[in-house]
Amino acid sequence: MLNTLFKNILPSLILYLIAQTAWANLLINPTRVQINTNDRTADITLINISKVTTTYRLEWEEKKAKSDGGYINLSSTDASNFPIASKMLRISPKQVTLKPNERQTIKVAIRRPQGLANGEYRSHLLFKALPPKTAEEGLQSNAASMSVNIVLSFAIPVVIQQGTPDYKIAINDAHINYSPTRKDGSVAINLSRTGTHSVIGHISAYWTPNGGKEVLLAKQGDYNFWPELASATTSLAWVGADFAVTDGKLRIVYEGVKDFRGKTFFDKTFTINRSMIKTAN
Repeated sequence: MLNTLFKNILPSLILYLIAQTAWANLLINPTRVQINTNDRTADITLINISKVTTTYRLEWEEKKAKSDGGYINLSSTDASNFPIASKMLRISPKQVTLKPNERQTIKVAIRRPQGLANGEYRSHLLFKALPPKTAEEGLQSNAASMSVNIVLSFAIPVVIQQGTPDYKIAINDAHINYSPTRKDGSVAINLSRTGTHSVIGHISAYWTPNGGKEVLLAKQGDYNFWPELASATTSLAWVGADFAVTDGKLRIVYEGVKDFRGKTFFDKTFTINRSMIKTAN
């Protein structure tokens, strides 16, 4: 029985390890593609930093952001009512094979229809690592193997912005979670937005204890705030600063990166007393 179980599990494990190795060694730049009103093309660079040759297939996915982070995949019906970008985009090539240390430029071209309404259109470009043929053939020859298709993939947003950027971002609430035992925690924030365009930036939380100096407490990089969300919550990761449960000031700053570099979406300070800090062991 154990031999049978091992034979059934082994194919899945092999494919999983292949996929992990392949994806862990692929670099993608940029990880968010933004095509502005006057742009006609964009480039994405892939670099294989592994020691094995790997093939990637490129496909479009339609996703909607969740208010607490992450995405949900849209059905074809839902996608028909969502401002998707893929029907206006062409990618070349659609499949690449990269040798060790080899790089490849993916070309993204846009064809805007006449009269395209102002706003933002988005699809997600999926990079799917394909198992080597030798691994597939070896698994298929094993009569005891399970029918599996495990590949590791990663999708990046591709955004078409049409018209003058339109957004207004605000922070409504922020609080500190802290564990005195572990000496770490997080900063939870609640955001709101209006407008038809998204933004991306770093969110930083600075702490000033009464009578003390300001220090960086927590941070989240490359935070996308998508236009389908009127509000959102997120948790900023602790950076290891010295902290004691006491009264003080908590300043939250959302600063633009990439196409929004140099913009500050908000910079707001909250007065915190020690009773407002949520502690746990």
